[in-house]
Amino acid sequence: MDKDCDMIYKNISDIYKSEEFKTYDNFVTLVAKCVWQIRDKDRRGKVWNEQIRPAMFEMKRAIDALVVLAGNVSMYNAKTMPQCSKCKAAIRKYNYSVKEIERMRNDYADLKKEAEKPAEDKMDMLTFLNKNYPTAEDFLLSDVKKKYKETFGMIKTFNVLKENRSYEIV
Repeated sequence: MDKDCDMIYKNISDIYKSEEFKTYDNFVTLVAKCVWQIRDKDRRGKVWNEQIRPAMFEMKRAIDALVVLAGNVSMYNAKTMPQCSKCKAAIRKYNYSVKEIERMRNDYADLKKEAEKPAEDKMDMLTFLNKNYPTAEDFLLSDVKKKYKETFGMIKTFNVLKENRSYEIV
């Protein structure tokens, strides 16, 4: 931890000591003087006509210095934190989506297999429920789906399970 903190402090001091930061600091100081002079003259009711405002080349130099400073900050951030939390979250979301798509494809393939099987291999849902849940007055639909898949190796969608209204849906 101390090593990381030392590296961060070193990076910050490198930025403050850089020529680009000095250019930026001089520009900000010049603009601040200009603003304070305008404010002072305005308070007295006089018109401000002095030529202390920054020249175009000074503004261009300050903008260039800011671009270099931003690049240095990004470089130092990349060294201290190889991956940001937003990137990690995006990767987790992508992996979850891929896993869910794969699960949905497998469910769809199982449903296709079930639809292609002859009708005599399929058990009536009411018979299946009476056999596996004889005393339960209400039960989770997900439990029924899981038990049906374990028993027959086929997946029933929630819509198919809901079609038979002779049992309670929780």
